[in-house]
Amino acid sequence: MFKVVDRYVGRNVVIWACASTLGLVALSSLIKFVDQLRNVGRGDYDMAAIAEYVSWTVPGQICMFFPMGVLIGTVLALGNLASSSELIVMQGLGKSRLGIVSAACFWLLPVVMAVFLMGEFVVPDTEKKAESVHTAAISGGQVAVTSRGIWFREGNSFISIARVLTDGSLDAVYRYDFSDTLPKQLLRYMVAKKGIWQDGKWHMTDVSVYTFGTDRVLREFPEAVDWELHLTPEKLDVVGVGADEFSIRGLISYIDYITQNGQKADRYYLDLYRKLIAPFMTLAILLLAASTVFGPLRSATMGARVVVGIIVGFAFYAVNEILAPFTIFWGIPPVLCAVLPTLLMLAIGIYLLRRSSS
Repeated sequence: MFKVVDRYVGRNVVIWACASTLGLVALSSLIKFVDQLRNVGRGDYDMAAIAEYVSWTVPGQICMFFPMGVLIGTVLALGNLASSSELIVMQGLGKSRLGIVSAACFWLLPVVMAVFLMGEFVVPDTEKKAESVHTAAISGGQVAVTSRGIWFREGNSFISIARVLTDGSLDAVYRYDFSDTLPKQLLRYMVAKKGIWQDGKWHMTDVSVYTFGTDRVLREFPEAVDWELHLTPEKLDVVGVGADEFSIRGLISYIDYITQNGQKADRYYLDLYRKLIAPFMTLAILLLAASTVFGPLRSATMGARVVVGIIVGFAFYAVNEILAPFTIFWGIPPVLCAVLPTLLMLAIGIYLLRRSSS
């Protein structure tokens, strides 16, 4: 009999959590679409480009809003069962409150893992595609973001940047200079290990230059070369990919790289640990939401539950985003910074659940 009860509770929580998440994503996509209207007319950016850009951001928005969707969905699902006295009937049959919450967690777990895998294997590619569509349209096709870095065109030159480091410098820059006339011929190939923005120019160091003649290739290895490009650090901020858009594998690789270059990686370690504990955080959010239903929101209206769910969700988000930088500044290990909010939610949820049962 309890299997039927578990299935009924779990199905309601999953449906409401998914519906709440999709609702939040739809609202966010509409806001993003309206916000992008201000860029119409820049380059080739038009309504079709906005629609394509927003569409590619949907998977990332699903992963971002899923925890809040679980919070609101759990409050609505269990709140409806409480309003119709179904939770009381379940408890009268011998089903404990912890058993009800466990059933909800069990049925939501496959969805949680699906969202986690989406964030790991789908979102990094779709976010890069969204940035590529956005950047290529605004720049009139002069700049593109690919899985192998940033590509842009300067006259008859094509330039590739493998990485943009946290200090704004460029790492592993490749430049291909072609002839003006048709058929296009490769005249020069240059590789720079690092580039720094100085006095309105890119100062390239450890440069290798290969000039292609009719019968031979001239090789030069100057210590530094200045490149005058239209690509400024401000434009790189627009086309760069944020740490939250990396996969776990990408973060591990990037952390290893910047550590070898002598840069601090605490912020990226924090993002890595946050991604690793994301499934547990979502389940902790479910416990917190369920504890409020068994306690203060048992007889509240649906509107009140939605408002409380949104307030709690934004409060947790604000505390999480504000607390993290300060904890890094204070020298607290990143793993502890990532785990603390989840432990705090678990403690509050367990406390409210026990208090409501006493």
